[in-house]
Amino acid sequence: MSKKAKKIESVTIHNIKNNDFRQAHVDGAHGNITPNGNVNINFFSQRGAIPKGTEFKINEDGKMGAAIKDIEGSKDGIVREFQFGIYMDINSCKSLKEFLEKKIEEYNKLIQKDI
Repeated sequence: MSKKAKKIESVTIHNIKNNDFRQAHVDGAHGNITPNGNVNINFFSQRGAIPKGTEFKINEDGKMGAAIKDIEGSKDGIVREFQFGIYMDINSCKSLKEFLEKKIEEYNKLIQKDI
C-alpha cells in the first residue's frame, strides 16, 4: 500500500536580518567573472575628494576666515569608495536581473501616473 503524498500549495519564508546587516548608498558597480564561474560585483559610492587638510586665513578679529588652500598631498577629482562586494552564480544573476527589471517597470508606471 502506498500513501498518497500531500500536495504542497504554499510555503512561508521568514526574513531575518543578520547582525551584520547594513544598507549602503550605491552609485555604481564594477565586477567580473571569477575563475570558478561566479559573478563578482563590487558596489561603490562616489563623491568629491576630501582634502587631507585645509589652510584658513585668520581675520583681524582672530576668527577663522576664508579657506586659502588645501594642504599638499590632497587629492583632486572624484573618489569612488567601494562599499562591499558580492559573489553569485549565474542563476542568482538571472534572478537579480528579473527583480531589477520588475522594479524598473514599477518605477516607470509610478512616474507615468505623476505626469
